[in-house]
Amino acid sequence: MTTDKPQLSRIEWQAVAVGLNDAAKCGCGSLPTSRSIGRRLSRLLTGIEPPTPLADPRLEAVRNFVCATQRQRRRADEYAPALLEQGFNRAQIEALALLSA
Repeated sequence: MTTDKPQLSRIEWQAVAVGLNDAAKCGCGSLPTSRSIGRRLSRLLTGIEPPTPLADPRLEAVRNFVCATQRQRRRADEYAPALLEQGFNRAQIEALALLSA
């Protein structure tokens, strides 16, 4: 039996809110991230500006996961390893997925 608990800090909850907001604006994962012509063209045509990454890699992992999960559950699975690397436990990751779905 695991004792992992899905607790998040106040700042991690703020990163969740940022991810949900980005997903609502279609501002995550929907545009190329490089400085390509495609990115500039897409920005000109849609007016959607990709979000600026959060300064803390741990919080950015939360934002990316929540945003991707909100948009497409399957794709968010790609982001789960980044959360594990940042020290989140499986219970926290599953709670984030449930919150975002």
